This record gives sequence, C-alpha cells and structure tokens, in this order.
Amino acid sequence: MYETDEDIRSLQELLDHSHARMGAYMRSILTRERTLTARQVTTYLHGIRHVAFAAVTSAGEPRVAPLDALFIRGRFHVGSGRSSIRVRHLRRRPKVSLAHFVGDEVAVTVHGTVTLMERSHPDVAAIEPIYLDLYGSSPFGWSEHVMLMRVEPQAMYAYAPQPERFPEGTADRACRNDS
Repeated sequence: MYETDEDIRSLQELLDHSHARMGAYMRSILTRERTLTARQVTTYLHGIRHVAFAAVTSAGEPRVAPLDALFIRGRFHVGSGRSSIRVRHLRRRPKVSLAHFVGDEVAVTVHGTVTLMERSHPDVAAIEPIYLDLYGSSPFGWSEHVMLMRVEPQAMYAYAPQPERFPEGTADRACRNDS
C-alpha cells in the first residue's frame, strides 16, 4: 500500500460522505453491509488494476476507454498520450468518472476532476518509482508523449457483496483478482 494513515483517514471520510449523499435506490444496493472500508480499498487496489475511464467531448458526448491504473495515496493514476484527443478534451473539461470492477465481486467507482501531470509535475518524482517497480520501466520511457493523470475524487463508492473477502492490511494479504 502507498497510503499514509492520513490518506486512509481522508479516504474513509470521502467514502462515508459519498455514501451519505447517495439516493435511495443506490443506497438500497450499496448498503453498509456491502461496502468496503478505506483500508480494504487500498489493500485490494494495490498494484496494476484495469479501469473504465470516462470523459466528455466538447459536444457533451461521453467517451469511455479501458486503461491501466495505479492507486497511489488514495488517488487513481492513469496514463495517456499528451497529444491524444482524450487529453485535449480533459484540458477543457477535467471532470471524469472511473470504475474498476470484477463481475459482481467488487466495484470501485470514482467521480472527480483530473490533474494532468507531465514529467515536470512536482508529484511525478514520488510516483515514478512505483511505476518502475510495478511495470519495470518509467511511463516516460514508453513514449516521449506520455501524460499521467491523477483523479482527484469528489465522490467514491466501494461495493462488495462479500466484503469479508477483502481483508484490511498489507497488499501481501490483498485479495488478488486479475483485472
């Protein structure tokens, strides 16, 4: 896990606040008995996860793409090409949604704002070693045009019908679903 105790506290507050703002229908599905704690979320999301990443075009049309993601310090990080159409849309409209899910076993959904991070961004120095560890190379070595994107969550939901399958603690004890 890459989260500090403060990151865990903040993430739990976000999960609780998001749950409190849900509508009745969503709350009937994401009952307290079917949600994960911040510690369960960070343990489970350790490593490379696949997500559906959604942004919106200038015409208001939604666009979703499958991407690799890392969960670092309570935030999802994904990559794209600096000159991609996706990044062009995000420069104008930085609101995004992201979802990681494995069938009916687990789902983590985030709505928020993206922070675009070129290699010169001050936070890259702290997260680049994590990419090196997990991928065996820096994302900036994949192409000279790589852009990292961090999702700053405004709402986050973590669903699991059997939350006991997702232990709290270190990533070594995490439930390891490949997706």
